[in-house]
Amino acid sequence: MSNTENSALIALSELKNLEAARVAEVESERRAKEDAERRAREEAERKAREIAERKAREEAERIAKETAEREAREREERLRLQEADLRARAEQEARLKEEQMRLDAQVKLAEKKARPMWLYGTLAALVIGVGVGGYKIYEYNKKRDLQDEQDRIAQQERDKKRDAEVAALMADLKGLQEEKKKLEDRQSQIADELKNTQDAAKRKELEDEQRRLQAELAANEDKQKRIRARPARPSRAATASPSRRSRRAGSRSARTSTIRSTACDRLLPAARELLAAAGPEGAAEAIRPRRG
Repeated sequence: MSNTENSALIALSELKNLEAARVAEVESERRAKEDAERRAREEAERKAREIAERKAREEAERIAKETAEREAREREERLRLQEADLRARAEQEARLKEEQMRLDAQVKLAEKKARPMWLYGTLAALVIGVGVGGYKIYEYNKKRDLQDEQDRIAQQERDKKRDAEVAALMADLKGLQEEKKKLEDRQSQIADELKNTQDAAKRKELEDEQRRLQAELAANEDKQKRIRARPARPSRAATASPSRRSRRAGSRSARTSTIRSTACDRLLPAARELLAAAGPEGAAEAIRPRRG
């Protein structure tokens, strides 16, 4: 009877040892699986972080390139407008000088006829018309330049606001990544403590904390995904406004040249007709300065 009991005890002890070995093997496999999943997750997060940083660098380079190109286009447009304005003024001055020379030639032939009084008023009206037209052109160009400057300042403000938004998103993403690193470190620490802890209450407490950390990691990853999913808003004025300003500036320059040319084309023939009607002597008296 004693031998039977000893055999049963030995068999029971062997069964307990086998069960303990099986439990230890299952626990070891579970920990190995968790470590592999954690390493895979860390590798994926590292790659995602590198991709996000690369995209941020590319976006900053793109913004800097667009800003430089826009400023270069604006400088070229200002230079083009200045050249067009100088050409228009030179043409106007040349035509006025030519007309003055022609009138001087007529004055030399006019000496002894009566002075037509009505010619003074007509020529004065022509001079006033030319002056008023030039003033209106100047005021128009001044208003357009002011509007262009206001548009440029507004675009700079929009660019600053967009850059601040990008910087804020990158700061939030960096904070979430740092928080995730701390959570993962704590999770690794808990996994090591579970390996070395046999107390059931302590193990339950660690497992509860592990589940809580997993929930926080999931929330952290969801926040990072939402931040990365936000599209970078392109600078609409960086592409649309320069071309629109170029078209507007070109149109303004063309209108200015057209107005000046039209004024000269209309006023000079009228002056010729008046001088021809008055005759050489009348032209001389009209152009000669009046003495008090």
